[in-house]
Amino acid sequence: MLSVDVLNDIPHKPGVYLFKREKEYIYIGKAKDLKKRLTSHFKATAGKSKLIVEEADDLEVILVSNEKEALILEANLIFEYKPKYNAMLKDTQVYPYIRISDEEVPYLEIVRSRKGAGSFYGPYTNVTFTRQLFEVLRKVYKFRTCKRDLKLIKKPCMDYHLGLCSGVCVGEESTEEYKKRLEKLRTVLSGKFSDVVEYVKSKMEQHAKLLDFENAAKYRDVLLNFNKVMETQGVVLPEQVNIDVIAGKDNTYLVLRIRSGYLIGKLLYEFEGTLEDFVEQFYVSKGSETPEIVLVEHKTKELEKLSKILGIKILVPTQKDELYYQLLDKAVENLNYEIGLILSSKAVLRQMKELLGLSKVPYRIEGVDISHTSGKNTVASLIVFENGEVKKDEYRRYKLGDILDDYESIRQLIKRRYTKHELPDLIFVDGGIGQVNAAYEALEIIGKKCDVVGLAKEEEIIVTNHGNIRLDYEHPVLRLLVKLRDETHRVANTFARQLATKRSLRSFLDEVKWIGPKKKRLLLERYSSIAELKKASREEIEQLIGKKAAESLLNELSYLKDI
Repeated sequence: MLSVDVLNDIPHKPGVYLFKREKEYIYIGKAKDLKKRLTSHFKATAGKSKLIVEEADDLEVILVSNEKEALILEANLIFEYKPKYNAMLKDTQVYPYIRISDEEVPYLEIVRSRKGAGSFYGPYTNVTFTRQLFEVLRKVYKFRTCKRDLKLIKKPCMDYHLGLCSGVCVGEESTEEYKKRLEKLRTVLSGKFSDVVEYVKSKMEQHAKLLDFENAAKYRDVLLNFNKVMETQGVVLPEQVNIDVIAGKDNTYLVLRIRSGYLIGKLLYEFEGTLEDFVEQFYVSKGSETPEIVLVEHKTKELEKLSKILGIKILVPTQKDELYYQLLDKAVENLNYEIGLILSSKAVLRQMKELLGLSKVPYRIEGVDISHTSGKNTVASLIVFENGEVKKDEYRRYKLGDILDDYESIRQLIKRRYTKHELPDLIFVDGGIGQVNAAYEALEIIGKKCDVVGLAKEEEIIVTNHGNIRLDYEHPVLRLLVKLRDETHRVANTFARQLATKRSLRSFLDEVKWIGPKKKRLLLERYSSIAELKKASREEIEQLIGKKAAESLLNELSYLKDI
């Protein structure tokens, strides 16, 4: 326990303080007056402050010039060290970002975290929307997406020929011009989506005046596609304003992110702290871009300080501000709905533990299934459910070779997966006692323990290593297991079909004259099936493999029936 004497040398100045135990940070805080704030910790007779002082064996302070510096430093240190007594912001799912690298000639990519160098824009609600937006922006701003060393590139790639990249890597555009265009893109990604519309409209009108109707039509199509992508998220405001709407309840916070009047994100977080702490961590620790306005349910002096430090307006809308009031009401409605889903899911999982005799509540379940064609090209799917909901970004697919025995396939999969990865709370297998036992055998071989449950298809019987369980078909526990089974089955079968389709295209290309290994590889990288290849234009195929090989390929395709 720390002695109060450590306060003797603490000044009445702004800064950050760090409580430590055995060289590990257990709590990090900030203060306008370090002496005054730390004294309150030592005077506490109960609660977290008392626990921190009793557990700590060392105290560090870092002096700064003002409150803003203290806020930023505190947030960064908490994000880096994750002290046990600091409330941490937890995503309920992995949200995607668009990253611009920090290289001399930057590339762009979609990422699932803010790790690494570069500029990050987002988070966005889901990957599908982010990818669609990314593809439209590529057509407008023609940025590079490859990560290759530019010194090794001798000729432009297919993206350049398709109009998706400016060819800056091979001198088709100067680095300075490329960077100027990226600056416009950064403005767009910061929320000014109206700039995209204005840019594309001006290009369309410019080509139309020159009677270049072909290129005018291309820009028209880009504009239509952009509007289509944004409208899937919902236009919520008539004015082009950037707003975040924050609602919190029961350690759960929901953020609606509106950019240029479009709803681009509905984000959900777990956080055991105040609204002020959430706002601080969301905008400082997570580095989320700040909007012009943040709407909240109530306002405090601490929020007023944050408003000045962050340079944003934090407002509590009234019924006079009809649009803003409706937005906050919608955020609260969505929050209550999400909390209801979370509570009901957790209740089902607790029920599952009791009914199935599990060692722990299965908050994280990983489900596996096997698929093959008469023992050939065996594949496996692994899906992930957390709190009863799918986590598609963590799905995995495995090629297992030619294994006819389903039990052996499960043994191989379990060993491959859990030799390298942490065990979930429960492993679910699509099948009966044979499949369940195979999973247990594999776990024993690698020296690990985990509950395993199966679901026999015929009568939807739940199979465990200590007996079978029958539940009413509408029972929520059985419904969740059926949902798991159906999802593992779908993913495994889809993967098997994709591989079969790929093999079909590969076999077809083997018979086409003038297509050797190099051209075959190019085609297989670009097209996943014969049907997709048949939809490609002659110009696109010629750019990829040359006129002679393209002529031969198109000739062979003409003899095929519709696939």
